Amino acid sequence: MEHILLEKAYVYPLPKEDFVPDECIYDNKRGYWILEKTKRPFILSEYSRPPRSKKCDVETGEDQKGE
Repeated sequence: MEHILLEKAYVYPLPKEDFVPDECIYDNKRGYWILEKTKRPFILSEYSRPPRSKKCDVETGEDQKGE
């Protein structure tokens, strides 16, 4: 038997879209994605798109009630 919170908590589905193209690699030293060919940050490339929400978070609680 799982903890009551684990039993009752809503599990959000994982996003199905890939946010980073295959041409990118993650630079651990810099802490961001870069394009392999140009070595430029991914966020500055034509592939990048603006975030959909302020923090790309999942709306919960009061937000789901439409208040």
